[in-house]
Amino acid sequence: MRGACLICGKAMPESARHYHSACLRKVFAQDQVPALEHTQEELNELARQLVMQRVSLPGVQPKLSLHLEKHGERGSRLTIVGFAGDYILKPQSTAWPHLPEAEHFCMLLAEMCRIKCVDFALVPLRSGELAYVCRRMDRSRQGMLHLEDFCQVLGRMTSQKYRGSMEQIARALRLYSSLPGLDLARFFELSLYSFLSGNSDMHLKNFSLLRQAEGGYSLAPAYDLLPVKVILPEDREEMALSVNGKKNRLKRSDFESMAKNIGLSKAQADKMIAAVSSSVRENLEEALRRSFMPDKMRGQVAEMMLQRLARL
Repeated sequence: MRGACLICGKAMPESARHYHSACLRKVFAQDQVPALEHTQEELNELARQLVMQRVSLPGVQPKLSLHLEKHGERGSRLTIVGFAGDYILKPQSTAWPHLPEAEHFCMLLAEMCRIKCVDFALVPLRSGELAYVCRRMDRSRQGMLHLEDFCQVLGRMTSQKYRGSMEQIARALRLYSSLPGLDLARFFELSLYSFLSGNSDMHLKNFSLLRQAEGGYSLAPAYDLLPVKVILPEDREEMALSVNGKKNRLKRSDFESMAKNIGLSKAQADKMIAAVSSSVRENLEEALRRSFMPDKMRGQVAEMMLQRLARL
């Protein structure tokens, strides 16, 4: 494992251990490195048991709930709990290698492009592999915050999460958001980023409305960002939800039509398409350099994203 921070991916002094102090404070609200004393094999067994008990978190990718226990001078540890944890853990997948590293890359690039994201990190397991961790956005010091994904907002069953359009989400945002203009712009930018990063699994459950501590609802920070096209190259669809009535062979005019249909002016759409495209182009090389993906996957991601950029 190279000597870089497992959160920001930047180089670290040889004396440092896994993370910069500032990055630790951002994700874990402390200066100490939390211990996660499990092996990949143990996590696989725990995930299997929790699925059987129906206490694992929903989704195709294995997910476990974590609680950060702080013990003062004795340090802190991440412990696996039922639903009540403050963090979500995604271990390595036997079916799709390097998912944690791929998700870390997509989240890192999104953050570099000024897309608001949940706090995230990679954490080393006792057996040496890396797992992905993100902070739950519906937890605060004051308690739980109400969170509804867009299956819930639109009254759909989980089995219907791929039935819908990006325009339907935007219309619901305009109706329920406390800051509809800002959230529509954020949503349009996230839609563009999902296309550019090859994320064909941004379904209704991967967008949410979050109640703010001060009241009112807004589009939740981005989560579950993955370069799915590289992980599943056989997937023929480019988006999980339709854009301008289409899920593949998308081009700039489709996003321009989407913008018009959700109430954005042509000038706004042109400005946002240019901003997101240029930001991705400017930050892609650096994000790849900071990523923990293997070289082959880095090359595949770079090639795919440059092809997508050429279509916008």
